[in-house]
Amino acid sequence: MLWLSLILTFIVSFLTILVIKPVALKVGLVDKPNYRKRHQGAIPLLGGISLFMGNLCFYLLQWDSTRLPYLYLFCVLVLLVIGLLDDRFDISAALRAGIQAVLAVLMIYVGHLSLEHLGQIIGPFQVTLGPIGFVITVFATIAVINAFNMIDGIDGLLGGLSSVSFAAIGILMLMDNQFDLAVWCFALIIALIPYVMFNLTIFGKERKIFMGDSGSTLIGFTMIWILLLSTQGKGHPMNPVTALWVIAIPIIDMIAVIYRRLRKGKSPFKPDRLHVHHLMVRAGLTSRQALLVITFFAALCAGFGILGEVYYINEWIMFILFIVLFFLYLYSITKAWKVTRLIRRMKRRAQRRKHS
Repeated sequence: MLWLSLILTFIVSFLTILVIKPVALKVGLVDKPNYRKRHQGAIPLLGGISLFMGNLCFYLLQWDSTRLPYLYLFCVLVLLVIGLLDDRFDISAALRAGIQAVLAVLMIYVGHLSLEHLGQIIGPFQVTLGPIGFVITVFATIAVINAFNMIDGIDGLLGGLSSVSFAAIGILMLMDNQFDLAVWCFALIIALIPYVMFNLTIFGKERKIFMGDSGSTLIGFTMIWILLLSTQGKGHPMNPVTALWVIAIPIIDMIAVIYRRLRKGKSPFKPDRLHVHHLMVRAGLTSRQALLVITFFAALCAGFGILGEVYYINEWIMFILFIVLFFLYLYSITKAWKVTRLIRRMKRRAQRRKHS
């Protein structure tokens, strides 16, 4: 029955794209090129609907083994609708953040999912949050949702990074015999595969689709939902600091970009081309090369998080190393022109060797 559920998850996700595409084109649910988006033509924004339908299929088939199904499906349905409206009509960032905050409150009070502690990140004792945990959970929910929304900048990147994160969590859940959460993580990857196939033009450029805000916000909310289930409560199977390593690239990139925007006196919510994928493409890498490099580093970070759990590395050491990683990233971004020159030089050398 489980294998059938996974197969049907893929089929439903795949067929949703084929069935909904004509409707999306008709109602104008498309992404058009502008000064930030260099693609050609209007691309249907179907990834979110495809992911939602595949995820819904899995939930319905595995209902008895899911946790808080009514609440979760209600929250992601709201995010899907708001995301589709945003994709079509451009809803204000403040309104979207407000709705995300309301869903976070529902998650806390109805689902009893919240950040109660941060583990032993500053020494051999647990950092308990108490009443402030409510506020931190709301902000963490909005942050993770928007981290995955903001990283969706080149073909395949959102699918690749989210798959890395879901895979890492799934492996950790298997190691702790949390079979229901592990299978759900792998089912989410399966539901993402059709989107990635169409997005990377495996079936041809004329069938290309994008994820859209409806999908990226759904991924971000699902990510924080699973992380709260797995890092909080008694006998939690994963340390809170490991969650940072599992979603390292989206989180670090978001914080760095917001810092640079504020430093330049710009709104932290105003889109630009300061993300790591933009800088890599500007440095001379192709979109596919940037995808592979960023996904590879995300896998390294997630793998390091898994090793931290396996070898019981002190949480405060893992946290310090994460902070070091963040500042190395921030330094590299501030010296982007040097990094760009280095990458171009390496690329020229590789081309010379190829022709010699």
